[in-house]
Amino acid sequence: MSRSRQKVTQMLLAAAVALVLPTGCKDEKEAQQTATTGQDVGIPLQAAVPTEPEMQDVRLNLLPLLADFPMVKLGDVQMTCTQKEDGRVMVTARAMLSVEEDLYAPEDAPAIFNAERKEINDAMNRAMLPESAYLLQVGADAGSITEEDRAAKPLPENLQKLADEIKQLAERPVYRLHTPAQTTVEIPASMLASRVGDHWSMSDISFDTQPLRSLLPLIPERSLPQDATVVTDGFEVKQRALLREKIEAFNTAAKPYIDGRESAARTRMLQAKAHREEAEQAARQEAAAREESRKNWEAVCTKFFYDSAAYAGEWKRGNAFGKFTLRISRAEKFPDSLQFVGTLSDTDLPQAELRIVGRCEAAPKNGAPIPCVVHVYNGRYDPDVATAEVFDKKDGILLLSLAEDGSLTGKLTCESWSEQPEKDFEVRLNHVAKKAVRRTPRRRPAEPGAAAPPAPPAAAPAAPQPER
Repeated sequence: MSRSRQKVTQMLLAAAVALVLPTGCKDEKEAQQTATTGQDVGIPLQAAVPTEPEMQDVRLNLLPLLADFPMVKLGDVQMTCTQKEDGRVMVTARAMLSVEEDLYAPEDAPAIFNAERKEINDAMNRAMLPESAYLLQVGADAGSITEEDRAAKPLPENLQKLADEIKQLAERPVYRLHTPAQTTVEIPASMLASRVGDHWSMSDISFDTQPLRSLLPLIPERSLPQDATVVTDGFEVKQRALLREKIEAFNTAAKPYIDGRESAARTRMLQAKAHREEAEQAARQEAAAREESRKNWEAVCTKFFYDSAAYAGEWKRGNAFGKFTLRISRAEKFPDSLQFVGTLSDTDLPQAELRIVGRCEAAPKNGAPIPCVVHVYNGRYDPDVATAEVFDKKDGILLLSLAEDGSLTGKLTCESWSEQPEKDFEVRLNHVAKKAVRRTPRRRPAEPGAAAPPAPPAAAPAAPQPER
C-alpha cells in the first residue's frame, strides 16, 4: 500500500472512532493533533460483546451442584457452544473434577483375627467360673453353696481391660485405600445460555452427579479415627503379632488369678468346715447341757414335787405378814414341764384353804431357778387378813421360782395388777420334809366293853370363813 493511501485510511479510522467514543473521552486538541500528525497511536476500542459464554460462566453454574460432594474439586471445563435460531447458545461441556485427598473404605476385620482371639477363651472362662465350681472342685459340701456362689464371677479390672483391648483389636474395622488423591472424574454437562445485560443466564442445566455418589460412603484421610488400622502391605502380619502379644499377656495375668481363686475356695471350704465342726461341737455341748439341765430339773421335781409334798413359809406386804402352807395333792410330769394340783392355806388356820393349779417349766440352765405359775381358785379364807384382797378377785396368781434347795420364792398378785406392783405380796416357802409333815392319826374304833378315851378339851370356835 502506498504511503498516501495509508494516510487516508488512518484518517478514516480516526473519524470512525470519534463517532463512537462518548463525549469527553478525548479533548478536541488531542484529536486534532492525532488527525494532523497522522502518527500511529493506541486507540481505545469499546469491548466487543461476547457471543458465547466463557468457561467461568459455566463453572459458576456447576459449583452449587457439587455442594454434596466436598471430596472433589471442580477444575477446567471443556465446552462446545452452538448458536440456536432464537439467539440462545447451547453449551455442551465436560467438567473435570479431581479428588482432594485419599478416600478410604471401611471393612470388617479379617476373620483370622477373631480366630486368634479364641486363645483367651479358656483362661477367661475359668476366671469367670462361679465360685460354686471351685468350691465343688476342692471338695466343699453342696449344701454349703449359696445362690450368690452360683453366679458368674466378673473379671477383675486388669483382666477386663486386657480382654477389651484384645476384642477391639480383633473386631475393629480396617480401612482400605479406595480412591487416591488427585484422581480425576469427568462428568458431562449441558445448558442453554441466554445473554441478559452484561451476563449470561443459564437454564435447562443437565449435570449428572451419579458417578460421584459412589464416593459418599468413603472416608477422607483426615476423618479417619486416630488409631485407625489402614490396610497396607504386611499389616495383617503385624496385627496378628500384636494380637498374640496381648493374648499372651492376658493368659499370663489370668493364671495367678485363677490359681488364687482355687486356693481361696479351698481356704473358704476349710474355714467353713472348721466353723461347722465348731458349731456342731457347740451344739452337742449345748444339747448335753440341756440334757444335764433336764436331768437336774427332773431330779429336783422328783425330790420336791410329788403327791402330798408340802411347803410352808410366809407372805409379806409392807408391815403386814402372815403364814402360808402349800400342799401338792397330785403332780404329773411332762417332757419339759410339771403340772400339779393342791391347796393353799393359812398355816395357823387350816380351815382357810383355797384350791390351786400350778405348772413348773424346765430351768434354762443348771442352777437357775425353775419358774412356777400357780393359779389360785375358790375356797375358804379369812376376810380380815390382807391376802383376802387377792382372794376376793378371780385372777389371783402365785409367780414363784423353785431353787435347787427346794425353796419357792416369788409373789402373790393378781393378773389385773400388772400396773400396780405395790399391791403384790412377797412369798417365801420352804419344802417340808416328809417326816416333818404332821398328820392327824386316825382313831381306832373302841373295843366292846373298853372305856372310852377322855374327850379332848373344847377348842375355841373358828372365825367364819367366806366361800370364794
